[in-house]
Amino acid sequence: MIAASRVRMACQLGRQCQTMARGVRGLSTAKLEFTATKADAPSSKAPLVILHGLFGSKQNWRAISKQLSRVLGRDTYSVDLRNHGDSPHMAPHSYKAMSADIVRFIRDHRLGQPVLIGHSMGGKVVMRTALDHPDLVSRLIVDDIVPCTVDLAHDFGRYVVGLREIEEKGIAVQKEADMMLARIEDDLSVRQFLLTNMKKVKDPQVEGGVKGAYRSRIPLELLGDSLNGIVAWDVSPDKVYPGPTLFIGGERSPYVKPHAFPAMSRHFPQHEVKMLDTGHWVHAEKPQEFMDLVCDFIDE
Repeated sequence: MIAASRVRMACQLGRQCQTMARGVRGLSTAKLEFTATKADAPSSKAPLVILHGLFGSKQNWRAISKQLSRVLGRDTYSVDLRNHGDSPHMAPHSYKAMSADIVRFIRDHRLGQPVLIGHSMGGKVVMRTALDHPDLVSRLIVDDIVPCTVDLAHDFGRYVVGLREIEEKGIAVQKEADMMLARIEDDLSVRQFLLTNMKKVKDPQVEGGVKGAYRSRIPLELLGDSLNGIVAWDVSPDKVYPGPTLFIGGERSPYVKPHAFPAMSRHFPQHEVKMLDTGHWVHAEKPQEFMDLVCDFIDE
């Protein structure tokens, strides 16, 4: 029994080591999963690296990534951040750690100086990366978030509780799961977005599980415990990214507003701001207008 336990432990550690490496200043970094879309013809242009927001994944950007690659003639990489999608689950869930993951990703894939695009939490990751490693980023596009400590526009704490309840009650029918989330979120599109983080358990031997019941793809407890850090911005005010930067904000979202303009100017002196008539999920609500802004900015 002891020998078998040691074998299992060795296998688990081996798998973990395949996805982890020592990164910036000794910080353990994650080997991130991604979807690459290659340009129709080989291109020397800087590729695009696209990062989703909290509870999102690379799948949210699939259509836009393909379209941007086709229109711009550039390779695009839509990435799952740690603790999201298919990427490893590991603590801490901090901007320092996520930025170190992206630095590793850029270097591992020899992307040179890519254009970084990030929404919400992913937007803070790309800002942190550009400020810590300005020579690694050719251009920066930030989708509806600012370099400030801000309250979340949606109650992700309640979302964590709702998703955990679906898991704990062994819910196996999507309609029932949606009804449970409807008690805390009126918007159907948001509920559908949240449910992309749940998957059906096919193995009836899973401890405490019911065959076909929903289980979380993401570490809900870790993310719930990390929410205070996600809303925060702890980068030194002296750090500057001098490259071209585009902030795209939603007019009905609380983030890209005058209160944030001084911090945006201080950290990103070569920035511009464009607004669209949307809420927080700008790229999802106005995808064509969003892509037009991105393409104009990159090709200018």
